[in-house]
Amino acid sequence: MTEPQATSRAQVARFDAAAATWEDDPVRTALARAVAGAILESVPLSGSERAMEFGCGTGLVTGLLAPSVGHVLATDNSAGMLDVLRRKLRELGIRNVEPLEADLAQRMPAGPFDFVFSSMTLHHIEDVAGLIARVHEVLAPGGRIAFADLAKEDGSFHGPDVPGVMHHGFEAAELTDWLEAAGFVDVCARVAHRIRKTRADGSAREYPVLLVTARRAALP
Repeated sequence: MTEPQATSRAQVARFDAAAATWEDDPVRTALARAVAGAILESVPLSGSERAMEFGCGTGLVTGLLAPSVGHVLATDNSAGMLDVLRRKLRELGIRNVEPLEADLAQRMPAGPFDFVFSSMTLHHIEDVAGLIARVHEVLAPGGRIAFADLAKEDGSFHGPDVPGVMHHGFEAAELTDWLEAAGFVDVCARVAHRIRKTRADGSAREYPVLLVTARRAALP
């Protein structure tokens, strides 16, 4: 069995190596637009929120949501991905996004946050239920989350040789149970997008992407 730490190093190395050309894939950029659009439809944002994104990558979703919040702490454990994000922020003149190299499985940034979001990151995290509980702790009362990731699939989305894949997607009920166990309310799950992908055997398949949203209860 591969040690989790070794898997994490291989995963980070993979993302570092892919960072420069990450946004060249139109499937990936279409996914980001769909996820950001679904979040904006599902989560009421005032424009003043202190937000955090984990697994921000090069900032595909970050850049689309930044105009709708006050500030985004954009975290990722890939220095290469964050270098691309920093360059984009300079080029686009985006000033309310703060990149931070961090592994939330090890350490959670200090809150409180009004909004926490992620896209296609949960399947890289071994203890998703534990992460959800820690996110709940750093949310302000009434704060909201929006997590997008693959619906349960057979492992063909990534294939057998991609490091750092801890889950082959998730059942909506599974994510709902973890969120409710952590104390979230108003939990809702929907399909935000469908990724059409050609598999190793040449056949094409659609992979649904779930978006789950929820709220930390306000203080009485």
